[in-house]
Amino acid sequence: MEKTIKSFSDQVSELPGGKYLRMCYSCGTCVSRCMVQGRIEPSYNPRRLMKKAILDMESEVFADKTVWLCSACDLCYSSCPQEIHISEVLLAIRKLAIEAGRTSPLQAATVDGQTCIACGLCASVCPYQAITLKQDKVLGQDKVISVVDADACMGCGLCAAHCRSASIGPAGAFSNENLMADLWQWMRP
Repeated sequence: MEKTIKSFSDQVSELPGGKYLRMCYSCGTCVSRCMVQGRIEPSYNPRRLMKKAILDMESEVFADKTVWLCSACDLCYSSCPQEIHISEVLLAIRKLAIEAGRTSPLQAATVDGQTCIACGLCASVCPYQAITLKQDKVLGQDKVISVVDADACMGCGLCAAHCRSASIGPAGAFSNENLMADLWQWMRP
């Protein structure tokens, strides 16, 4: 039996949410409504990314940060004349990127396993379901702690704002090493 190789656009279309890919006719309404493009990343452009995916430009799609920056707020969906769930298409593409070994360029939250009390507050407030409680080894002991999926985390900081033990937050934030480095930098002439 001969194995058929599927195009990149077919792979996207077969995933949940990917069925909307070819419905896009590149009107640009999604870009005009997007908070990410307007305030965080000027190069963010779901319309351009979807066009690349339709044209089977897999490596260009995976190299584009747009696939990682969508927060799934769906402001674009309510204004799309084709009623495309753009966030679902981007999630389908993100799934393929992860399967291809790509990782998010965003700085995900990290957990200090020594101080985490596994209360679950961080997991309950995470809008991206990027945090789960799991058994892990901490200083040679089995312990339940919060674990962050770096490919799902958007680095929004809600987990850090709700953590009562200050055990989760942006990577390297407020560490003694960073504080000392900042102080030494400030003291140098």
